[in-house]
Amino acid sequence: MKRYASHYVYVPGIGFLKQYVVELCEGLVVSLFPLTEEIESVEWLPGVIVLSTEQDIGKNIKELNASEKCSTLLYFISSMIEADIVASGLTPYLLYPFDFTAMQPVAGTRHRQLR
Repeated sequence: MKRYASHYVYVPGIGFLKQYVVELCEGLVVSLFPLTEEIESVEWLPGVIVLSTEQDIGKNIKELNASEKCSTLLYFISSMIEADIVASGLTPYLLYPFDFTAMQPVAGTRHRQLR
């Protein structure tokens, strides 16, 4: 079991949660809870953790240029809003760097699946 915390966690159907912990088991989210104090074995990650029903958010994203990558990531995030899933069976991805002022990825945003 692994735990990651970030500036924000994006949950489909809910939106952005500030300073939450995502607990994983075998690469899938098993629980979410607020980061209210320092907790043992929680890894802090800068940026945004996006919880997705997609198994690979950017399967072919390596071939895209910077602006196309940003558009593709925004597409995945906006399409997840329509999903009515809270936590079970979601795959977490870290988006970094992230524009917290506009609350969207920037042209240089990279993503990686958390395991």
